[in-house]
Amino acid sequence: MANSREEQLRNNRRLARQLLGAVALVLVVIGLFTVLNWCVGALRAALDDSDRRERFADRVYGLVMFDVLPFDDVSQVDSTVFRQAAIWGTVYQAQKDGTLDDYDRDTETGSLILPQLEIDTYLTNLLGPDYPLEEGSFETEEFIYNYDADRQGYLVPVTGAVGLYTPEVEKIWTQSGKTYVTVGYIPTISNSASGELSLTAPTEPTKYMDFVFSRGENRQWYLTALQESEMQVTTQASATPAPTASIDDPQALVQDNLDSTMTDAAGSGDASSSELTPEEDTTEGDSSAEDGTTDETTSDDTGAESTDSGDTGDEGDNGDSSDATTDEPATSTATSD
Repeated sequence: MANSREEQLRNNRRLARQLLGAVALVLVVIGLFTVLNWCVGALRAALDDSDRRERFADRVYGLVMFDVLPFDDVSQVDSTVFRQAAIWGTVYQAQKDGTLDDYDRDTETGSLILPQLEIDTYLTNLLGPDYPLEEGSFETEEFIYNYDADRQGYLVPVTGAVGLYTPEVEKIWTQSGKTYVTVGYIPTISNSASGELSLTAPTEPTKYMDFVFSRGENRQWYLTALQESEMQVTTQASATPAPTASIDDPQALVQDNLDSTMTDAAGSGDASSSELTPEEDTTEGDSSAEDGTTDETTSDDTGAESTDSGDTGDEGDNGDSSDATTDEPATSTATSD
């Protein structure tokens, strides 16, 4: 009995150790998968900077819209350029977030009333806290922005597509303590290369610019310059697509080219014949005319000879018979005479 009891306890302990080992193995496997997923996520986050690109695109959206000229210092640029960019950059962000209907509207003009505070915030985030802020009405080449002092906001004529381009951040890199953001300029529908209305908006950039950011207060990056980018637009020559049958069947393509060549050769031959025919006709006409003149001369001469032969008697009869044999019209003329 004692031996059987000890054996049973020993079996129970063995079973418990097996269960504990199985649970530990499962936990180890789960842990390995968790760590692996974490590593993959961290690597993906390190390689994928789409969120960062989107943030930079939002910051420079207003400048890209109106294709601001390059500059080396923000102090060299007219303040109205940045104020206009701040207004439309704020409008774009509001449309993106779906909060555009939350703004008040002017009852007379229907324009959007954009608070001055949001414009100042946009400029501060873009150019830094040291950039001087202004308020009041101003005018650009595109619009006139009236400032409502009572409501402390700008009357913005929110229309359709008002900008020339939309931004697409291509790459971001840091060099010499500055961050360079290469932005592709994608034309809007109204600014298509052909100048015509298109049913689909362009999707490829037509130019590239480098936005230069320098580190300022609170270790934040602020725009300090705008340069032309070394990245160039790659253009591909467009060719007229060939018929599907010619592409699918190379033999048919060769046959079509051969037929076309033969047709062109035949057409050239006909053209040559048609060019030569009038000359030949003219030549034949001239020859006929000359023959006619010769016949008339011969007829006159024969008639004269017939008349003279008639005066000589027998010789005239012989002449008449020879003339009649040679030329009937001439004999008739002699007889009438």
